Amino acid sequence: MKNAIITIVDRHFQDGEEYSCELTTSGSFEVSENGCVVNYIETDEEMTDCRTKLTVEGSKKITMTRTGKYNTEMVIEKERRHLCCYTTPYGELMMGIYANLISNEIGENGGTLKFSYTIDFNNTPASENELEITVAEKIREE
Repeated sequence: MKNAIITIVDRHFQDGEEYSCELTTSGSFEVSENGCVVNYIETDEEMTDCRTKLTVEGSKKITMTRTGKYNTEMVIEKERRHLCCYTTPYGELMMGIYANLISNEIGENGGTLKFSYTIDFNNTPASENELEITVAEKIREE
């Protein structure tokens, strides 16, 4: 695992409105022949102390595992719908996830992961989401 600075740009489209936020945090990443793994700690006030792990399989599938106050394992797979349980301090939600795009350009020195997906509840569309995650290897200063 290499230490990294991770920047996440998150855009949501819901009920005709667009919401976006940007987060920069520290984390780590590792590249393998099958894809990569990216780990980071959420710094958003509501998500404080949540840890997120993205296991990326090429440009086809991402498994997002989050632990802490919010727990989930979301499978985001291109052109395939998955049901995922999302646990919050307010209760559990069952949601459908369908990926439209996954672009993985993370290599040994970092790079960018982009993906877009929809979320539905009981087959009723809830939001469209786009994430762009930039991973930059953190060089240790001696």
